[in-house]
Amino acid sequence: MAQDVIAIICDCDGTLCPDTTNQLVSSLGINTEEFWNRDVDALVSDGWDHTLAYLNKLLEVTRDRLIDPLSRSKMEDVGRQVEFYPGALDFVRRLQDRLSGNSEYREAGISIEWYILSSGIEDILRATELGRIATDIFGCAFDYEPTGRATTVKRSVTFTEKTKFAHAISKGISGEELRRRPYRVNDAMKEEDKRVPFQNMVYIGDGPSDIPCFSMIKALAGHAIGVWPPEDSELKKSFELAQGDRLTVGPYKADYLEGSDLFRMLWRIVEGIADSMLEKRQQQFRSAPSH
Repeated sequence: MAQDVIAIICDCDGTLCPDTTNQLVSSLGINTEEFWNRDVDALVSDGWDHTLAYLNKLLEVTRDRLIDPLSRSKMEDVGRQVEFYPGALDFVRRLQDRLSGNSEYREAGISIEWYILSSGIEDILRATELGRIATDIFGCAFDYEPTGRATTVKRSVTFTEKTKFAHAISKGISGEELRRRPYRVNDAMKEEDKRVPFQNMVYIGDGPSDIPCFSMIKALAGHAIGVWPPEDSELKKSFELAQGDRLTVGPYKADYLEGSDLFRMLWRIVEGIADSMLEKRQQQFRSAPSH
């Protein structure tokens, strides 16, 4: 297999934009501080997984609403209003343009794919501009009744669950296939047959839910970049991420504009991966038997 794809995998909330679930909670007229710090934290203290806690609490507090219920259309409305951090929507295109501007990379067919991997709600994320430009989006999901009202939790992307999607991307399993046949992620596969080896991955995230992916991808020779959201003026998340040996680089402020520290580092990493791909091809060519 050619293995000519660089996968950039991003968390979303706090990484590319402010918290989209918080925007949904607020738009439903729910006090966000009480929702997270009282209701959800109480469930977590009782042994609930954090992601399942917030999803089920959302269903509970909106269950009897006749007006403004928790619905697919409500989530899509929220998604269309999400504002992204500087440069967050086009930084992958700019990285690809730089790759394409190099004749060696272009002739080798090296490309970038962009995946969103979030513990947020997928229907919100797909309604943002990401739904149009990302290769695929993996997030939490509800099941809906015919009216569009959310009824039950269909899919929960917990902290460690994120690593499953990274393995699926590595093995070349499409999102559609993974949703229909989730056990395919366990298929045995030789390293040389993987579509995107982990060393060709770049994971970008901002918080505790990203740490399992940070640790796994970095341990498998991939790249883990920490960022901190501009609204985190006290740098609490940044301090958390800096603890231990979790990151390849960072954390950086979530500013993806040309010339920012984050974008310069992203290009350096992408360029390094592309150079490694070229070197690997040259080694294979040199070692090929001649007749």
